[in-house]
Amino acid sequence: MTVRKNYVVITALSAAAVVAGVCAPTASADPLIAARAQRAALSQAVQVAGGLGAAFGGIHLEHGKAVVNVLDDAGAQRVRAAGLTARKVKHSYTHLTGVKKALDGVHNVPQTAWGIDTRNNQVVVTVYSAATQAVTDTVTQAAAKYGDSVRVEHRTGKLELHIAGGDAIENDQGRCSLGFNVVRDGQPYLLTAGHCTNLGGTWFGGDVDGAEVVASDCPGADSGLLTRPNGTGPGEINTGQPITDARDPFVGEQIQKMGSTTGGGGGEVTSVDQSVNFDVGVLDHEFGTTAHTDHGDSGGPAYDGEIGLGTLSGGDTETSFFYPLTLELQSYGLSLA
Repeated sequence: MTVRKNYVVITALSAAAVVAGVCAPTASADPLIAARAQRAALSQAVQVAGGLGAAFGGIHLEHGKAVVNVLDDAGAQRVRAAGLTARKVKHSYTHLTGVKKALDGVHNVPQTAWGIDTRNNQVVVTVYSAATQAVTDTVTQAAAKYGDSVRVEHRTGKLELHIAGGDAIENDQGRCSLGFNVVRDGQPYLLTAGHCTNLGGTWFGGDVDGAEVVASDCPGADSGLLTRPNGTGPGEINTGQPITDARDPFVGEQIQKMGSTTGGGGGEVTSVDQSVNFDVGVLDHEFGTTAHTDHGDSGGPAYDGEIGLGTLSGGDTETSFFYPLTLELQSYGLSLA
């Protein structure tokens, strides 16, 4: 639940990929003001949570205000003394993390996902109707071992990587768009989804002319890095929204997204540290959101005002999963240009 603030972030284009089979608003009418209020609330909550120790049960947002989960009265008093809302819960965040990691030991169960829902103080397991009965039985039986630490949801539909359509860049294998402009050792690069760069080849489109794949990680992660032969790009979303930082998301956080098929829009973070079992393999550490995305939006940025949060992997008609930007920056030794 660490918040990483030591990144300078520059965003690029919307995001989308095309390939078959590869790996409630806040009260303010001004999204920027609302985003700043969220950031301030989260920053204060993280500081207070650092002193709770084993009594800490997680942080989430409700209507833009931070709520700190605690296990005892002493913790609640400490949170309220800081002017924040405290909620007494049964399970510590450490416990929920342990349960989630234990479920990560369940393998070969496509069309399922699990992650931490701090709002409901549970690990939430999602089983899609596209899963086989054997997979459904395996996952539900594994979840049952942990009692009320786990909630199982059954959902109609199928998990898919959003990798059809899009504009920004393409090669003879498919088409993708980009999420963030990045820099390493003074050289500019492009960051997008790993299931896009798994296609290999040379990429063209927009002001991208002859970009080559430098790194591609999917499944496991979902990160891809391309050269940027034409130099660095603008430090903003293609709407003009500047991006100046990067950190991890929080449940309840209102976010914005950009994709070349569905365009802009918003949603709410519903879970963090998700293990998502796509048919091509498991994507780890994703965060789930209610943002609407579709085929063609892969690799597109999720952000909260001036803060970059992640790049889109895929989802279903109700949930979109993003891979955390902080992990992408760490993995490749990048700053956002």
